[in-house]
Amino acid sequence: MTSPGGPFCIIMVESRAALADLDKTLAVPGVAVTLVATAAVASWEIGLPFTIALAGREAATTDRWVLGRALLDEAIALARETDQAMPLSGALGWLASLQGRQGEIEAAEAGAQEALELSDRHGLGFFRAWALVSLAELDLGLGRLARAVERLADLQLTLDRLGLRDPDLSPVPELVETGVRGAEAGELEAPLAAYAAAAEAKGQPWSLARLERSRGLLADGDAFERHFEAAIGLHEATRDGFEQSRTRLCFGERLRRAGRRVRAREQLRAALEVFEELGAKPWAERARTELLATGEHARRRDPSTLDDLTPQELQIGMVLADGATTREAAAKLFLSPKTVEYHLRNVYRKLAIHSREELARELSKRQT
Repeated sequence: MTSPGGPFCIIMVESRAALADLDKTLAVPGVAVTLVATAAVASWEIGLPFTIALAGREAATTDRWVLGRALLDEAIALARETDQAMPLSGALGWLASLQGRQGEIEAAEAGAQEALELSDRHGLGFFRAWALVSLAELDLGLGRLARAVERLADLQLTLDRLGLRDPDLSPVPELVETGVRGAEAGELEAPLAAYAAAAEAKGQPWSLARLERSRGLLADGDAFERHFEAAIGLHEATRDGFEQSRTRLCFGERLRRAGRRVRAREQLRAALEVFEELGAKPWAERARTELLATGEHARRRDPSTLDDLTPQELQIGMVLADGATTREAAAKLFLSPKTVEYHLRNVYRKLAIHSREELARELSKRQT
């Protein structure tokens, strides 16, 4: 398998430029898949897997997890076919994040471990960092705090070796959370001060929201409320409902410990709703447990049937929902018309629908 070597920066720039155009179409069912298939016909082998991986990552960080998983699965398949370590390592690590959030523990650990092995073998330190982020978040979501601290310490060492100071990759907010929850996370004052300087210098709401959440977790007395409220306000300027719900969960936990059960329930209900909508099972279970501790019982919600679609079923559904005929979809996805029809029947059955109009509405509802 080849590593990127010299062309790495060129691929990054070209792929991000392509992603800027691709992202404008991601909310429209079928368009992203159509572009991918068209590019494949044009033999765009070098940048294609990484471009698809970036599109998948973008979808994953804006709560379009079904689409993100489909794109990352496609990027992994293409990277394996074209023997490219860099996009494979990135896509595996990013997919592991989604798998971990949705409680697919073995798949997440296997994918992240393969990403680590690839990154170590080919000197892809940046993607090593992302794989460690995925593993640490998995451990944190499952309450494996000691293991999470080990991953986060490894992540910090990796970032230090690479000279990366981007607050978006910093393990400090997670170290603060593990420390508050009882793990031996080490001294936090100096790391948090360094993180605050980096986040404020960057000036972006995502990292600033995580800073305010960390301050809220560590604040004395009633001061925690203003920090959490500031964090939630900053999250509103992003499209990452999962991260905002993590903040609401921490806020609700802190409110409950302060004896403010009514206010705690408001935050915990809001967090639980988003976690359940996304299928983030470990996080939903944690929010449900906290709600129960306030005296409120929350029923488990039925999982989305859209999440039951395989990547190929989702791809076919997206192309057909965009208006393609069965033969057109077959040509775009390099399948036979009979194969398309077979998968379409499965899509209809899983979603309990009977027409392509219903299919378009269902996919649009979940991907916008």
